[in-house]
Amino acid sequence: MSFKFNFFDDNKENDNANDLKESYQKIVPKEASVTPYNPASINLLFSQWKEITVGSQTYNYLRDVDTSSMSDVVLRSDLVPDVYEGGFEVWECTIDLLNFLQNNKDEVETNSAVLDLGCGSGLLGIFAKQTSPQSTLHFQDFNKEVICNFTIKNYHKNCGHHSSHNVKFISGDWSSMSHILAKYDLILTAETLYSVESQKKVLKVLEDHLADEGVAYVASKRHYFGVGGGVVEFQNLVSKSGTLKCEVVWSCTTGLLRDILKVSKC
Repeated sequence: MSFKFNFFDDNKENDNANDLKESYQKIVPKEASVTPYNPASINLLFSQWKEITVGSQTYNYLRDVDTSSMSDVVLRSDLVPDVYEGGFEVWECTIDLLNFLQNNKDEVETNSAVLDLGCGSGLLGIFAKQTSPQSTLHFQDFNKEVICNFTIKNYHKNCGHHSSHNVKFISGDWSSMSHILAKYDLILTAETLYSVESQKKVLKVLEDHLADEGVAYVASKRHYFGVGGGVVEFQNLVSKSGTLKCEVVWSCTTGLLRDILKVSKC
């Protein structure tokens, strides 16, 4: 599985990015919103699915995602900051974190409140639901289109058979949802450290919404070249925060360098 964020490196591409921002500005969410989970309204009859097997567990996610309302953006770029945050893709670090959690299920089984931050496909939250069915589970992604057309449908396909659905689907920018988010025993996030600005927002969410005895797992590329993001920069932010601490609990040291950080309160 390959990975790239198309960040518009030259002047022409920067003009394209600005055009995309302007054309999509009317429907970019200004404030966070919650989309209810309504199983009766979800029709998966003609949907096509991809499968990922991690350990003994198989996960399904949509192959034929409806991106029509964002097609100009999605077809031209993997990510346009403040417009589309890459939520229709399943990136490598999500799979890294799924593998890690599969081998460390005790980190999930005892948690009563879980947040899948920057959820995209929702696979991390789906793992948490299957591992700890009675937990309160919140999914969050920047784009409501991702939540409605990808996350909720993936959740329904994998978890719709559960008898209890204490679940919430939240869309909007991380800086606009403090009043909606709760305190969480477990926060899971992957590929959210791709820029300096995104790192600051992730740090703020963890500071404000990680329970005193809670744990966050942050899976990331070690470097996102050209945009200032990555594990090392985030470790420095955490160290300077005075409220959080972190340690590397898993690394891929060949090919594309990637890490998983465990973050907790000091």
